[in-house]
Amino acid sequence: ALLAMDPAEFGDELFYPSRLEILKRQALAIDAMRHVRTPVKLVLVGRGPDERSLRERIAALGLQDRIRLEVGVTDDRLHELYRDALGVYFGPFDEDFGYVTIEGFAAARPVVTLTDSGGPLEFVRQEETGLVAIPEPKAVAAAFDRIWSDREAARAWGLAGHRLVRETVPEWPAV
Repeated sequence: ALLAMDPAEFGDELFYPSRLEILKRQALAIDAMRHVRTPVKLVLVGRGPDERSLRERIAALGLQDRIRLEVGVTDDRLHELYRDALGVYFGPFDEDFGYVTIEGFAAARPVVTLTDSGGPLEFVRQEETGLVAIPEPKAVAAAFDRIWSDREAARAWGLAGHRLVRETVPEWPAV
């Protein structure tokens, strides 16, 4: 569905949809937001066992004005969040494939991932389709700031990711 939609204008938020659990490392993204220098915001979407601890971490760090957590969103809302995002963050540990990367590119958004994220590294190419950071809060923050500050590059990376998905990822009927 996202591939069929025209890319929307960039928003001000990085979007991270994923199951709320330790291997998806939302806590690292939250910690990174303590170090950003730009007005970038973060939207976490999902469900899972870490929801409560993530909400508590956001509150304890005083980041409620910079980070929003949405639980149980509809597919339409998910598409809206992808399309309105500035970029997509996907920072799991050793993910096998990760549809978040593909969906981000389908929405023509650059993707920030991590050097140890596994499958997303097959698609996220440094400064070609997004950014690859080391799994450390200040490095992730620097990537978030780069996406915010260099929107021309971010737009080009998102469009390159969009082309990559169109050219290399089989469509659902083929899968």
